[in-house]
Amino acid sequence: MRQIDYITLRLPFHVIGEEARLIYWTAWLCKLCAHRLLGKVKENPLLADMSQYNFIRLGRKLCYDIIPNRRYVDGVSIIIHASLQSAKASGIDIAKLELKPWLLFQSEAEPWAKGNLNIQFVNYDTIKVLVFGIDKSSRKIAVKPVIPKGYARLVKALVDKALKKEIGYPARVYITNYGDRLGHLYGEIQVMVKYNFYLETMKKHDKPLGDNIAGIDVNVDRLNLVVINRKGDIIWKHTARFPQVTSRGYPRTRAWSIIGEAIHRILKNAYSHGASTIAVENPKTIGYLRYYWIGNGDRKTKNYNYKVSIFRNSIIERIMWKAPLYGLDAIPVNPKGTTYSKDHEYVMRRYGLDGHTASAYLIALRARRNLQRPKKPTAKK
Repeated sequence: MRQIDYITLRLPFHVIGEEARLIYWTAWLCKLCAHRLLGKVKENPLLADMSQYNFIRLGRKLCYDIIPNRRYVDGVSIIIHASLQSAKASGIDIAKLELKPWLLFQSEAEPWAKGNLNIQFVNYDTIKVLVFGIDKSSRKIAVKPVIPKGYARLVKALVDKALKKEIGYPARVYITNYGDRLGHLYGEIQVMVKYNFYLETMKKHDKPLGDNIAGIDVNVDRLNLVVINRKGDIIWKHTARFPQVTSRGYPRTRAWSIIGEAIHRILKNAYSHGASTIAVENPKTIGYLRYYWIGNGDRKTKNYNYKVSIFRNSIIERIMWKAPLYGLDAIPVNPKGTTYSKDHEYVMRRYGLDGHTASAYLIALRARRNLQRPKKPTAKK
């Protein structure tokens, strides 16, 4: 799995009246900037080969008249540059790229500015956001996001260090919905926290209780856990279900909250039954957009199966970066043969397991075999 640098906290908020209009207009100015940048690249596809640094410099030349703030222009430039790199890696024709219907603006981490100059925590539950009006005049407004209970300790630690100028955090304002005439606006403050800081603050256990191996089969509506000993015997099995999150129109924030709780239940079960290693299917490489990923929750397109696979991979990655909180090592294994195979059918019959639990057992067995293999000697210099 790729090296994790940051995790993202999604903090919902709701504003009304003038503040709703200012946030909306700021996001639209950034979207206009994105259209201009993408249009320029379509005119000259060679621009897609620029480094991020040079692309940001191009963005400042092209977009400062649209939104007169260097940090917001840089944020849009980084999004478009990441999209271009993803398209190139996937073999997509740059000329056919179109922007999704997102509305957002973002600003990079700046420790000297108490974390972030444009989108800044001023205390544990209030964020000051720089916004622009139609005449492009600027002001700062206070937004009070909802802080999930599970992240209250992390947010407090982050704000304490940021206000002392010891740490910075990238942040984004992402609009999820708005009412007629912009009387109401709903969105998320997305704050990126360094992974090492997350582990340091939120860790629950330093060491495992035993040396067992846990396999987890991940689906969009459930997690199946099987814990085995080093001989391959089943020690424990458990299923965490969350069928409601697959319902059309189910709120994404609420869905990930429920999935997060299920992941913690699974990891807690693995830890309490002596697991030292968690094994999951190896998530696919999805491109360059992990850091700046933007989703609109659309489940009606012909790409639904692809989006389901992305959803599963996102759950797998969350399991892998949460496992160290319980003192567990997380390893990916090749999923080939763990479903719809003779081995899978045999395991179901022999142990009386359902299909998903049998898959979890085979994942654990594969991890056991991988761990028992002797390491290849390193070549001497």
